[in-house]
Amino acid sequence: MRLPRHFPMGPGVALLLALASAGCRSAALDRMDRPSLRIGVVEDSPPLIFRQNRRWAGVEAELGRALAERLGMRPVFVAYPADKLSAALLGGHVDILMAGMAATEDLRVQLDFSTPYLVVGQAALVRTQDLPRVNTPIKIRAAIARAGVVANSAGDRLVSRYFANATRFAFPDAEEAAEALRQGQIDMLIHDAPAAWWLALRHEPHLAVAPPLFAKEEIAWAFRRGSVSLRESANQALADWQKDGTLEAILRRWIPFSK
Repeated sequence: MRLPRHFPMGPGVALLLALASAGCRSAALDRMDRPSLRIGVVEDSPPLIFRQNRRWAGVEAELGRALAERLGMRPVFVAYPADKLSAALLGGHVDILMAGMAATEDLRVQLDFSTPYLVVGQAALVRTQDLPRVNTPIKIRAAIARAGVVANSAGDRLVSRYFANATRFAFPDAEEAAEALRQGQIDMLIHDAPAAWWLALRHEPHLAVAPPLFAKEEIAWAFRRGSVSLRESANQALADWQKDGTLEAILRRWIPFSK
């Protein structure tokens, strides 16, 4: 509460300010006293998880905070390189992985997973006016088009193998490819769906993601074997959020394709 510089502060006002200040301190101490839910994440994977103004943001950040609040815990996000996430979980350094992780068969051998909450894959980023021409998988794969890819990525391998009529153009990163698409130097960018969604948001209204997904994968949260209670609590939270619209609302904030 801010008061005018020369506001006369009587006993009643002073008491209210003291109580408000004590309440804020009490709430902060209450949060600090809660047990920590250590959440393993990757450093920069928008729109799923990334830092925005020094604060963790994105789909997984919102879901992580919501899960911790539901459990009466304090969320602590711990970033690792993607190839170190499983070791961090298995080594007991974190309690859960919320890092846009695909629940692949290889990972299921050593980790338990929650119910998947999002389907991803390879997507086609195109100019918005071209969407009607590339709104099915067959139209995209059969198009006589200049297909941009990030060199040596999953999208690069997909185009090389399945896009028989496309001329492949490799770029060092997705942002450069998206700019080439916007300038008309290529006709589509085939790339990881979450990154394509993020690029579509950043380049609205010029670029958009075509509806079809290729090489689909399910995104879920990972747990150590034996973390049955935590996994079941997470599954119940996802089920409740799906019913009451919380999950859809969070996805819509970050993913244009879900709008």
